[in-house]
Amino acid sequence: PGCGAFVPRASRSLCRVLQVVVGDKVILNPVNAGQPLHASNYELTDHPGCKEVNSVNCNTSWKINLFMMFSDHKDEVLKGGDVVRLFHAEQEKFLTCDEYKAKLHVFLRTTLRQSATSATSSNALWEVEVVHHDPCRGGAGHWNSLYRFKHLATGNYLAAEENPGYKGDNGESRSVSDGSRSKRNMGEKVKYKLVAVPHGNDIASLFELDPTTLQKTDSFVPRNSYVRLRHLCTNTWIQSTNVPIDVDEERPIRLMLGTCPTKEDKEAFAIVSVPVSEIRDLDFANDASLMLATVVDKLNEGFISQNDRRFAIKLLEDLVFFVVDTPNNGQTVLDVVMTKANRERQKLMREQNILKQVFGILKAPFKEKPGEGPLLRLEELSDQKNAPYQYMFRLSYRVLRHSQEEYRKNQEHIAKQFGVMQSQIGYDILAEDTITALLHNNRKLLEKHITKTEVETFVSLVRRNREPRFLDYLSDLCVSNHVAIPVTQELICKCVLDPKNQDILIKTERRVPKEMPHAPEFSSSLEDYGDEDEVWLVWTDKNNEKQEKSIRQLAQEARQGNAHDENVLTYYRYQLKLFARMCLDRQYLAIDEISKQLDVELIFLCMMDEMLPYDLRASFCRLMLHTHVDRDPQELVTPVKFARLWTEIPPAITIKDYDSNMDDSRDNKKNKFANTMAFMEEYLNNVLHDDLPFAHDEKNKLTYEVVSLARHLIYFGFYSFFELLRLTRTLLGIIDCVPNPMLMQNMFPDDVGGKNMKRSIHGMGHMMSTMVLSRKQSIFGTGGRSSVSGDPQARTKDRIDKQDITVMDTKLKILEIMQFILNVRLDYRISFLLSVFKKEFMEVYPMGDADATASIEHAATINLQRIGEQAEAMFGVGKGNSILEVDDEGGRMFLRVLIHLTMHDYPPLISGALQLLFKHFSQRQEVLHTFKQVQLLISEQDVDNYKLIKSNLDRLRTMVEKSELWVEKKSSSSGGEGKQDKKDKKDKKEKKEVEKEVAPEEPTPKEEKSEKSNENYQIVKEILERLNKMCSTGVWKKQQRLLKNMGAHNVMLDLLQVSYDKNDKKMQEIIKYTHQFLQKFCMGNTENQTLLHKHLSLFLNPGLLEAETVQHIFSNNYQLCTEISETVLQHFIHCLATHGRHVQYLNFLHTIIKAEGKYVKKCQDMIMTELTNAGEDVVVFYNDKSSFNTMLELMAQSREGVQEHSPLRYHISLVELLAACAEGKNVYTEIKCTSLLPLEDVVRVVTHEDCITEVKIAYVNFVNHCYVDTEVEMKEIYTSNYIWKLFENFTVDMARVCNRREKRLSDPTLERYVISVVLDTINAFFSSPFSENSTSLQTHHTIVIQLLQSTMRLLDCPWLQQQHRSLVETCIRTLAVTAKGRSISVPMDLDSQLSTMLSTSALGSLSRNNPNYKSLSRPTRPAAPNNPWDYKNIIEKLQDIINTLEERLKPLVEAELSVLVDVLHRPELLFLEGTDARVRCETGGFISKLIQHTKTLMTSEEKLCIKVLRTLQEMLIRKYDFDEKGITLRKVLMQNYLFNNKKPGSKGELVELGVAVGPEAEIDWATVAAVQCRLDREGATKLVTDLIMSTKNDKIFFESMQLAICLLEGGNTEIQNSFYKLMMGDNKSEKFFKVLHDRMRGAQQDIKATVSVNVGEMSNRAQDSKELDQGVSPQFAVPLPGQPPPGQPPHEQLEPEAEMGPAVMIMKPIMRFLQLLCENHNQDLQNFLRCQNNKTNYNLVCETLQFLDIMCGSTTGGLGLLGLYINEGNVGLITQTLETLTEYCQGPCQENQTCIVTHESNGIDIITALILNDISPLCRYRMEMVLQLKDNASKLLLALMESRHDNENAERILFNLRPQELIEVIKKAYHQEKDCEGGEVSPREVGHNIYILALQLARHNKVLLHLLKPPKRTQEEGEEGISSMLNLNNRPLSQMLKSSVPAETEAEDPLEYYEKHTAQIEVPDWRRHGAGVLSLA
Repeated sequence: PGCGAFVPRASRSLCRVLQVVVGDKVILNPVNAGQPLHASNYELTDHPGCKEVNSVNCNTSWKINLFMMFSDHKDEVLKGGDVVRLFHAEQEKFLTCDEYKAKLHVFLRTTLRQSATSATSSNALWEVEVVHHDPCRGGAGHWNSLYRFKHLATGNYLAAEENPGYKGDNGESRSVSDGSRSKRNMGEKVKYKLVAVPHGNDIASLFELDPTTLQKTDSFVPRNSYVRLRHLCTNTWIQSTNVPIDVDEERPIRLMLGTCPTKEDKEAFAIVSVPVSEIRDLDFANDASLMLATVVDKLNEGFISQNDRRFAIKLLEDLVFFVVDTPNNGQTVLDVVMTKANRERQKLMREQNILKQVFGILKAPFKEKPGEGPLLRLEELSDQKNAPYQYMFRLSYRVLRHSQEEYRKNQEHIAKQFGVMQSQIGYDILAEDTITALLHNNRKLLEKHITKTEVETFVSLVRRNREPRFLDYLSDLCVSNHVAIPVTQELICKCVLDPKNQDILIKTERRVPKEMPHAPEFSSSLEDYGDEDEVWLVWTDKNNEKQEKSIRQLAQEARQGNAHDENVLTYYRYQLKLFARMCLDRQYLAIDEISKQLDVELIFLCMMDEMLPYDLRASFCRLMLHTHVDRDPQELVTPVKFARLWTEIPPAITIKDYDSNMDDSRDNKKNKFANTMAFMEEYLNNVLHDDLPFAHDEKNKLTYEVVSLARHLIYFGFYSFFELLRLTRTLLGIIDCVPNPMLMQNMFPDDVGGKNMKRSIHGMGHMMSTMVLSRKQSIFGTGGRSSVSGDPQARTKDRIDKQDITVMDTKLKILEIMQFILNVRLDYRISFLLSVFKKEFMEVYPMGDADATASIEHAATINLQRIGEQAEAMFGVGKGNSILEVDDEGGRMFLRVLIHLTMHDYPPLISGALQLLFKHFSQRQEVLHTFKQVQLLISEQDVDNYKLIKSNLDRLRTMVEKSELWVEKKSSSSGGEGKQDKKDKKDKKEKKEVEKEVAPEEPTPKEEKSEKSNENYQIVKEILERLNKMCSTGVWKKQQRLLKNMGAHNVMLDLLQVSYDKNDKKMQEIIKYTHQFLQKFCMGNTENQTLLHKHLSLFLNPGLLEAETVQHIFSNNYQLCTEISETVLQHFIHCLATHGRHVQYLNFLHTIIKAEGKYVKKCQDMIMTELTNAGEDVVVFYNDKSSFNTMLELMAQSREGVQEHSPLRYHISLVELLAACAEGKNVYTEIKCTSLLPLEDVVRVVTHEDCITEVKIAYVNFVNHCYVDTEVEMKEIYTSNYIWKLFENFTVDMARVCNRREKRLSDPTLERYVISVVLDTINAFFSSPFSENSTSLQTHHTIVIQLLQSTMRLLDCPWLQQQHRSLVETCIRTLAVTAKGRSISVPMDLDSQLSTMLSTSALGSLSRNNPNYKSLSRPTRPAAPNNPWDYKNIIEKLQDIINTLEERLKPLVEAELSVLVDVLHRPELLFLEGTDARVRCETGGFISKLIQHTKTLMTSEEKLCIKVLRTLQEMLIRKYDFDEKGITLRKVLMQNYLFNNKKPGSKGELVELGVAVGPEAEIDWATVAAVQCRLDREGATKLVTDLIMSTKNDKIFFESMQLAICLLEGGNTEIQNSFYKLMMGDNKSEKFFKVLHDRMRGAQQDIKATVSVNVGEMSNRAQDSKELDQGVSPQFAVPLPGQPPPGQPPHEQLEPEAEMGPAVMIMKPIMRFLQLLCENHNQDLQNFLRCQNNKTNYNLVCETLQFLDIMCGSTTGGLGLLGLYINEGNVGLITQTLETLTEYCQGPCQENQTCIVTHESNGIDIITALILNDISPLCRYRMEMVLQLKDNASKLLLALMESRHDNENAERILFNLRPQELIEVIKKAYHQEKDCEGGEVSPREVGHNIYILALQLARHNKVLLHLLKPPKRTQEEGEEGISSMLNLNNRPLSQMLKSSVPAETEAEDPLEYYEKHTAQIEVPDWRRHGAGVLSLA
């Protein structure tokens, strides 16, 4: 390929110099060889018939032939040699050619990705060849050319040939296939199928392209067009099938392609062009794969020449560079590291079989050959002679390693060869390195591939080599992403701790030096001498000799350079690491063993021994954590407790005695770790006093472990609040960037400059005692520090740039501790408030006085004022007055630390710091929020429940934790169980394990164990039963809340993850109870549902219990249902297909369709799509002959009721599910449903005499939702007889119900069927707007009468319940109205009955539009018995307090958060001048980091991301809403944090922040613009575009839009330009605009789907307007807004408006954003929004107009129906859309004007209609909104005509605009002035705008011109020159005078008024109103 790349280049460079004509002879001179090209006679070996081209020193002339006309060479045209992908548009799959079972197949490849287009395989690349008579010519493709498609990877051609499995058109096979066909024989119907053929001269490979749009036959084919392919020689069209090629797979992904004689619209392929780089990569990979294949062949034959071997090595080196995507600059290949994985290239490695060949190289040389040995033996690899081979293998492993980095698919692919790699471990060819890289953090592979044999191999390697790294590999296998994997832990425990493997471990003993060194004593009497004990290590070396040495001695000698001792120590250190990893996450199998060997004291001795190296001490520290601290007596404490016992609240509380976890057991625990805790504090204090605490790398490891240990001890509640506050000061001091003594200056403010203060020793001592209340104040030994006064750089303890992951993690751990402490502080504040409340309460109601009357008099006397004050005082601010601050500088240091941490380069750290930053500035909010959630337990019952739950949960928790010790694991279990079980911690390898019990000689322990475990099962089961009972009895909402507060669900979730044997019945029962508990736990409780939803992945496995639980999680929770991800749905559908058809799965799908009475359209669509994709396995219908009989049999069996597991139950559920999908008028699903289940089949089933009621219910409901009550008219239902047959059947069933009038029928299902389903369907059918024009009603009038009679009979039944009565009446009314409207004669008696019924029945019956009318009121549960009044009283008082606090703290909450914004504005004020950090902040380092980080937050932490985005918006445009108190608090806080060294009182410093103080201040745009530009410089604009392009979360999208708006607000041109630059840069615009475009499209669909609600009202209103039409001009018949319309008061008239969905709500910010982009007539962006010059262009200008069109119902505005679409909810959005459109055109932007005016929608008509129409009913009560609309509409029309000299636009506007009406509107607006005083928009102003518009239009319309002249003048000039035009218009004119001139004639005429004023209007004034410059007529 190397020279191939150069030749064309050379010829091109020649062409530039001389003019070369086709047919000339030329000499080709390659650039790099220096000799001309020569065609030799030498035949090529690999291509027979081809000659070699080489470079020799003789002149060979070449003749130039034409390949392509220059005119053809256009980029946008498809030409020969282009490489494309063919994307099947309807199936959304790429046409691919690949091997399956060793044969090449052509197929459409299904992908499991979210978006099909992102699945780009290199096997889907095809090269287009345009066929010419001259084989050497290519050229541009025309529609009438012939084409071949060459598969790039294999070189084969696409062709069609006869399908061998084809069963012809003969009839007899047809009837068979009607039955239930399986997927296998579907392929028999395809006559020709697509294949790949090796030669291009095969006639079967010719295709024609057929355009999907009208094209000239000889025009070029555009590069990205849609085409259909016609196969030339069979004259058939390619069609996709659903026939899988890989039928044997679990999920087939390869679909066969056939051809069919007819052309179908949907079989179109999109041609997707492919970038050149991709093709180049593919060429390289393809060649490399072929080369390696030859190498493998040679190795297999057992001989490879030195040359070939050298070549292979070179190629492998190139491959390494290729995958890592770095240029080869001669660096050592094995050291190359991957910086960023190149997915595409890694994918090529797999798809082009390079990986396969690499494994070939690794296997081939070691194969045994018959007769001779293998080429190589592994053992001999280290010989010098085999060095090249060794290098080759190392390279191979390196290629493998790079190919799998961060790419799951390749990891799984490589893992298939695990055995090969496993066998080559330990021979120094990087095999083990690759294995660990492969398994690292890949839990799935670890669990799958690590079995006993692997572990034993590693252990034997340890024994053989005694190399620590193998221990390291072992410890790596226990853990994935810092989470333990119990399965492998168990295997490793069993193997490593096995007595026979004792010799590879180093034993640790504690000895007393005075006695004999060989007596390892552990007797307790020696504990007293603990400190003098020595720790000795005992080990066996390779030669089985015992050795021992004290650990100190080892350390000392190692330090002096004794290599042997150093090795021993390293080995020991890795052993400790392995031990710690084995115990991780409380693995008791290991803990029990290891804690015996290494007890707390021993570990403590080594930890604190300063003679030992740091890393060893760190290992001991970690071991301490995992074996002793993190185990069973210790429980995590919850820092904030929500459930509180009233009795336990103390009446007074202080920090000293407050302790959130009071229990005695802790002191005992503490004693055990007392030494450790002392050592920890001392160590941390020493770190605090280092000059540079993080300077020493080794020491950092120890620091990290110590901090980590501290974190655990804190989280386990070993510290009281007071101690915690002390500890925090130390930790903060460590990570503060200012060295200690600098703190002094802040402690004692001095009037000296504060830079070089002299500190007295006393001051220092004082400071120490407050800073560190520690035992050893060794600080005095150091004397005054000199470093302080040095240069500023020395002053920064900790440089940001120095990256060390350990340091980062240490800081992260410290942040975790801070988080905990802040939570404890919150808890303290809550306790404090409660105790204040209790004290007050006890004063008001002394316990003795329980007399109710007395209490009522007292009721109001709780002193809320005082409580409020105390609550406010609780948050003291500043240094002196709050003991609750985390540092001694009133929180400044804390802030400083957080800001500094945010500037690090370690995302988790930044997130942590930001979390705390927001937490710190929302303390008041937090307290409010939490205080509301506190659950006070007062009554005895509550307290008992609390205690019961607490004890049970604690018990359960320990049981679950130690599950590995009691859950039985059988050694043999069915082989098939691995598949069913995908749970995280499940053990798939138990089958291979030995029995867990002790060896069989001692039977007693075994029996004991099983007895004990039985007892354990029993205990767990009882606990679960008790908790279950609690959840379902009593006031269950309260219990659910209590259980949530106690954390019950967490224990349950852990229990579900316990690994157990599939056949263990007892365990299955326990699991069942657990699921029941979780279901009850979240039933009807949104908070709990959300909690469980976080753990959704646990439940996504095929279990039916899990399906039910998931159903409960989503049940009736609209929020969760709308946010559900596609994967969850796919999971359930997949379960249906593979794990049997279970109703439970369908139930889940049913649940998510409708929640809280609303339909979730998104779910309906997704379910429908998934179901249709799933095919016949899932969607089971019985609608062909044979299966119809099956259904009849099933129905006959279930006469008595349908069984739970019968297939019929599934079928019924399925039909119900489909009906539910189409409910709520969802066009998309209705059409799909009707195609799945045709009407005739439904009728056939329902009218069959064997049909049972349950089936009827489902089917008729289906008819109702899919055929009758629909969005689009289903023609067949009104034209065919089916529905009438159905109605006849209804009458029969209704007769059955009313059979015995007095007695009720004993069949409740039948009754339900008739009352709810039948009546509903009848009602829907006859009231449907589509049925009015159907003629079939007359022909079937008898049935209508029968239905009427039946319903009347039903109404007479005495047993009918009230709520059902109204349903029957509604139905009768509908029928009666229909009968009358269609003049169907009703029998006399019936008629009279009807009229009586209609007059008597109340008119207020449930209307069809009432959303709740389906879910009839359910019986409510009986209320709980009234609790004693004290309970209620306390709770009410608590509520009062909550309200008081809300009132008092709300303004303060705002003020507090506002300070954060200032801190972010000027973070540098927290640091000292001259420090590194300060400089960074001043140069924007902080803000840019914040902005950068927000993007990473998008995926990981959405809530935090939203907070940051909101804060950034606040930084730009600040809104204050708080009162005086808020302002004072704000001042105090600012003083405290930012202006610490200034004297308080001056208002100056508040102003200097560019912030207006006080709520009503105007926005100062200049400062805002400065901030906007600053944020833009730091990357805010880029952030916004990135977020908008890539976020999936609607909330984040919304906030990003808002931020974009804030950045552009005020018309900032700099930001506009920066946005434009970004878009023009690296091809972002296409993606960005696609997102906006899709959102607009989505909103349009959403509106279309929901707007139809008003159709019913439309017809009534249309009639009203007809009546008005007879009067004079209808618009004025409606009374003015002041008075209510005649007939009914205005408020009843408002129907509840359908509120806009989220998809539509988001449009307002999008429109605003687009408007701001074009603000100030930004020509570039105006054009850019219309056309981006990309491959696909998104015309947002047209989309905006289209959106307006759809919002206003796409009417032409003629009917006056506009008002139906516009309501209070969406008028704002319509106004915004008009403004945006105006902004597109102003300036003027001619192209946009034209674009809008010529658009095919009714946009323009709607805009004119907005001006002319009264927008009723809105104008009756919100006139100002309507005026605003008219104002904007007129401005838009003006903008459309701005400075245009042609007529087109004006003509189009006048097209639907009657001049007469325009004048009316102007006058009306003028007269409205007196009605609307003081509104935002003055009607006169609006009139004026419209007048100016009329003037502009009058230039193009004579009639209008005349109408505009004021009438009086017209009369005077009447005789002189009235044009003939005016005569024509005279009548309306006089009418106009009469109608519009009010009684007071002295008022001046509106037109005259406007005319006077128009001349005076100055142009700038118009600028302000945003209509641009006007040229006045």
